Amino acid sequence: MYLKKHLIIGFLLIVCTVSSAESLFVPNSPTSFNFSKDFKQTTTNLVQLHKFLKQRPSPILQLFRAKQKENKKIIAASLAFPLPFGIVGLHRIYLGSAPYVPVAYIASLGGMFGVLPFIDFCVLLSNKDTNKYTNNQRIFMWVN
Repeated sequence: MYLKKHLIIGFLLIVCTVSSAESLFVPNSPTSFNFSKDFKQTTTNLVQLHKFLKQRPSPILQLFRAKQKENKKIIAASLAFPLPFGIVGLHRIYLGSAPYVPVAYIASLGGMFGVLPFIDFCVLLSNKDTNKYTNNQRIFMWVN
């Protein structure tokens, strides 16, 4: 009985899908079928649909991009944690800073004994937007 219900529901879904798909491609009057005219009209509709979708991205894509930004923030903050990666400036390499910044972290004994990476960690976690910290060439990235 359970299988019968699923088969019937599946069949109805297929019939509905095929009938709605046919309504997109069947010409308006069945007696006068002009292939080139209908093809041009369908092509024009698809081009317009593509332009519309390009202008307005899907909510799923927007959610994915927001989640990707959030993940970048979390990864950078976790790398900024003073031990073991923050003292060598690995989070600054991830954020795209100049090559001399991690060298300065190492030369100052882990950013003044872990103080700089700890401040970076707190700043990255407290701010919602990490864009102003990406490609930042200053050693003290949080100073304006």
